[in-house]
Amino acid sequence: MRVKSIRITDEIEKAMKYISKMEKIEESQSLRKLARIGLEYYVARAYENGKLTLRKACEILNLSLMETLNLFLDIGIKGNIKAKEAYECLGMHLRDI
Repeated sequence: MRVKSIRITDEIEKAMKYISKMEKIEESQSLRKLARIGLEYYVARAYENGKLTLRKACEILNLSLMETLNLFLDIGIKGNIKAKEAYECLGMHLRDI
């Protein structure tokens, strides 16, 4: 693990203290926890919007495929293929038959 020096807002500091107190962990651990949650959310939204493949999301999060899919489901993301795209794809496929 590397050491980085950052400036944090008052809001983040309050959140760190709150999490520290609630979970009985050090403030540095609470900041890492917040950073991880932010990373997971960011990657999940990028995947949902088609900016990341599932494979790349797994790689960034350092999780297995199933762990990543379960995380996305917990966040409320079922996939990144929209119904319209699926219908269009099926329509093109059926015309080729």
